[in-house]
Amino acid sequence: MANWWIDNGGTNTLKGVEDDPYNPIKLPDNYILNFLGKIPKARHDFNVLFPTLLPEEQARLLAIIAEHPFIRTKIIIDEQDNSDRFARVLNSGPIRTAGPLGGKRIG
Repeated sequence: MANWWIDNGGTNTLKGVEDDPYNPIKLPDNYILNFLGKIPKARHDFNVLFPTLLPEEQARLLAIIAEHPFIRTKIIIDEQDNSDRFARVLNSGPIRTAGPLGGKRIG
C-alpha cells in the first residue's frame, strides 16, 4: 500500500529543510498542516514516515506542529496511548446510585 506523502514520482513530500539548496522543501508548511488536520490517512502515514526523515527535517515538522495544538493532539501518538485515551473517555461517565433507576440495572 502506498504512503500518502509519497507522490507518483516516488518523492517523499515531507522532506526538505528551509534554506538548504541541496534539500529543498517539497511541500509548504500550510499544506502539511491542512492535510494533517483533515485527512486521517495523511496523519497515519505521517507517523509511519516521520522516523525515516533526517533530524533537521523532523525538527522542521515538529516546529510546525508545536505551533498548532489541534494538529499536535492528532499525531505522533502511539496506538496504546490512543487506546488508553478512548477507554478513559468511556469510563469517565457518572455512576448513578440514587433516583428511580439508580443501582437497579434496569434497561
